[in-house]
Amino acid sequence: MRRRKEQSLVDAFFNYLNRVAVNNGRVVTRCSMDGQDSILGADYIFTNSTRFVLVEFKYEKIHLKDECKKNRRLHLCQALDTAELWRQLSVECHFVAWSEMHERRVLNFNQYYPEICNREIFGIGSGLHWDAPDRETRVRADLLANAFLQGTVGAEFNAFERYTNWLLELEGQEGGDIELLIDNPDSNTLEFLEFQSVGGLKQWLDHTSLAPPPPRSKPSRGFRP
Repeated sequence: MRRRKEQSLVDAFFNYLNRVAVNNGRVVTRCSMDGQDSILGADYIFTNSTRFVLVEFKYEKIHLKDECKKNRRLHLCQALDTAELWRQLSVECHFVAWSEMHERRVLNFNQYYPEICNREIFGIGSGLHWDAPDRETRVRADLLANAFLQGTVGAEFNAFERYTNWLLELEGQEGGDIELLIDNPDSNTLEFLEFQSVGGLKQWLDHTSLAPPPPRSKPSRGFRP
C-alpha cells in the first residue's frame, strides 16, 4: 500500500510560501491544529499577519472522499448550504489541498465548500445542494500562494475569528478557543510560543518586529476567490 505523504505536502507548501514571502519582504506563519482539526475541518492555519486561511491537506484527489467518513464534516456542509453569511466567510478562508501526478507531482487548492460540500463526496442521501465539486475554483499552489501574499486570498483577522468561533459553536464548543503552538522566530535557541486563541497569535504578530506592512490588494489572474 502506498503511503500518504500529507505532511510532506504541508512542509513543501510552507517552504515554497515562505520563499515567495521572503523574496517579497513578507513574513508567513503556520500553526498546526494538533488534533483540533476534527472540529475545525483543517490541519493548519497560515497567516501573512493580516490575512488568515484554514487548510485541510489530502495526499491525492481520491482521498478527498475521506471527508464523508467524518460526521462533523457533513454537519458543516449542511450548515454552509443554508447559511449565506457563513458560506461567504468559508469561501474566503477555508481551503482544501491535494496533490496530483502529471509529469511531476503538483499541489492543487480549492475552497472547502465548493470542493467538498456536494453529493459526489457525501452521497445522494446527504441532501446537499450541489451534485459535484466546482472545478472552476480550483487553483495551483503557486497561484494561491501569490494571491495570499498579495492580500486577495484569505480573511482579515476579525472575519477569520468570527468564522472559527462559528465552527466551534457548530460542534458544541461555544466559548472555546483554538490553542496554538509555534516556534519562537525571535529566539536563537529552540523555544516555543503558546497561544490560547487565534486572538493571542494576532496580538503577538501585531507587536513582533517580524510583522510586515499590510499587503496591497491586487487582482489575481487565474483565480476566483
